[in-house]
Amino acid sequence: MSCRRLEDLSQPPTSQFVESIATTVQGQPDSADVQAVVLRAVARRSDSIDFPDVLELRSLLDVDGAQAVTLEQQVMSIISAIEAELAGWDRLEVAA
Repeated sequence: MSCRRLEDLSQPPTSQFVESIATTVQGQPDSADVQAVVLRAVARRSDSIDFPDVLELRSLLDVDGAQAVTLEQQVMSIISAIEAELAGWDRLEVAA
């Protein structure tokens, strides 16, 4: 685990970004993994998240997509979980 800041996501994700990810998810086969698609999009947006971070985030994310009414809400909840996990990494790095 390394300290990874989402400078690009320090502001709430724009509805355009969320819609763009939702559109990408909709273009995938029904069996597509929504969390994986969102993680890839977030990693592409941030210069500080690399492949090992994506793998670790993937194993740590615990998002209940059943509570989301729309795909956009599901995408937003995954992004929020990513941000929360990365904030925890930052706190651990500062404490170390």
